[in-house]
Amino acid sequence: LAYDYYNRFENVFTGPGLVSHGRIASIPQKQTLEQLARNLVICQPAEMVDRLALYAELGVDEFIMNVNVGLEAQEALDCIQCFGEEVLPHFSTQRSRHIA
Repeated sequence: LAYDYYNRFENVFTGPGLVSHGRIASIPQKQTLEQLARNLVICQPAEMVDRLALYAELGVDEFIMNVNVGLEAQEALDCIQCFGEEVLPHFSTQRSRHIA
C-alpha cells in the first residue's frame, strides 16, 4: 500500500500528473520497494520502538506519522491507537508543550 501511495504521490507532485479512470495513476519511480522499505518505519510495535529509539538517541523528538496510505478508516484508527498504547510509552516527554 505504501509503495503504491508514494508512486501516486510522486506522479502528482513531481511527475506528469497522470490520471486513469478518475484516479491518480501509480507510476514507477526510481526508488525500489526495498529502498522505500528502508526509509519508512512500517513494522510491528516492538521493532518500531527499536527503530525510533535510534532517532531518539540522535536527539530527534518529532516525526510525521502518516497512516493514510490506503488503509480503511478503522484500520488507520487502530494503527494510531496501537502506536499510542504500545510505542509512545517507550519514549519520555522531556519537552512540555503548551497549546494556546
